[in-house]
Amino acid sequence: MRSVLARLALSGLVGIALAGCGGNGVAFPTGASPNNSGGGPVNVSTQNPPGSTIPGVLIDGGVVSATDTYTGINTTAADAQSAADAGTDPATEGSGPPPADPIGSHAITFTGSGESIVTFLFSGATPNLFWNSGLPGQIQPVDFGAIVLYSVVTPGAPAPAAGTPKMAIELTGGSGATTYDMRSTCGPLADAGAAPTGGLTRFVCALPPYAAAAGSSASVTLKAASGTTAAVTTSYTVDTNIPGPRIADTTGSFTPGSGSKLYVELVYGSVTTAASTGNVLGLDYLYAEAGTH
Repeated sequence: MRSVLARLALSGLVGIALAGCGGNGVAFPTGASPNNSGGGPVNVSTQNPPGSTIPGVLIDGGVVSATDTYTGINTTAADAQSAADAGTDPATEGSGPPPADPIGSHAITFTGSGESIVTFLFSGATPNLFWNSGLPGQIQPVDFGAIVLYSVVTPGAPAPAAGTPKMAIELTGGSGATTYDMRSTCGPLADAGAAPTGGLTRFVCALPPYAAAAGSSASVTLKAASGTTAAVTTSYTVDTNIPGPRIADTTGSFTPGSGSKLYVELVYGSVTTAASTGNVLGLDYLYAEAGTH
């Protein structure tokens, strides 16, 4: 009796039998079956998605709870729920749609700190501040370029210090040699059609690129997406040369994964007096966006 291969050869199907033994991704020999069943390379994208397709990620929607509140680090502070609300954030250039904003905001009553910076720690969970879809072909994390927040400061008596304080955020995380500390000074930025209630002003705080090394710093000029407002400058510093850092002598790169600690800071031009009481920081709608305008 003739062998199986001999019979297949006579019928013109020997190529199919051999290919079925495994071709390691090479093309089928003559006689192989058609219809793209021969393995071969699979083409995948090696490009990251454009930032305009990445939606914003909510950090704090302004709802006070046992887990989402602000405590004073160098000041006495009490966080209470306020009905003031930032409303709907306008679309921003270079970023995907912003997240929904829950109704309400924080009203944080605080005293002077005896320092030029008054610092508050957010007790809620901070999400990853980079975007990674996990899809084949995404070659590196995509940066979130900025954190947006809405705030207003109402001074008590006496006023903490001369002048209006600047808004800033600080992010810390990592451990050991990977510990980082980043501060970003925020710029007030409005868009046409954005008229939030409660007197809250929209601020944008630029973030360093993901994995920015210790010692990195930059100033970023931002302009409203509508182009109708003057440009403002926001700057950041990673690890070194931060006045009054939360963590001293850090050397890690900026890798803000989930679990980072978020601080909101008021930076005054002079030392605040601890005798100043009844100051109120209104704060709402902190979220990360992929673009920086």
